[in-house]
Amino acid sequence: MNNYPFTWSGHHPAEPTHRLIIAYLTIDIQRSPEDASELLQKIHAVHSGQLPEWERIGNAYCLRLFPDYVEIEEDFAEEGGKLEKIPLATFKAAVQSWQEYIAGQQNK
Repeated sequence: MNNYPFTWSGHHPAEPTHRLIIAYLTIDIQRSPEDASELLQKIHAVHSGQLPEWERIGNAYCLRLFPDYVEIEEDFAEEGGKLEKIPLATFKAAVQSWQEYIAGQQNK
């Protein structure tokens, strides 16, 4: 997308769940500021209790938000992918950074 790699505070490149977050954002959210903004709104709504949970089926992944964690499941494997649970705070930090990252791309 640009000359510097996408990352966020606390990102560990060797961590499999962090690679999964990047894949999810790249493939399912893409460069859409609207989708990134909606995702942050849903994270807030679920974390605050306005929604008990929320699900988004995307191009390659199924995302489920819960008050304390996120599940990202690969949706492209025939028998279904491995379900990964990620702390909500980690996912939120990544989505916020992704939103800033894609905004920087649109301003160039």
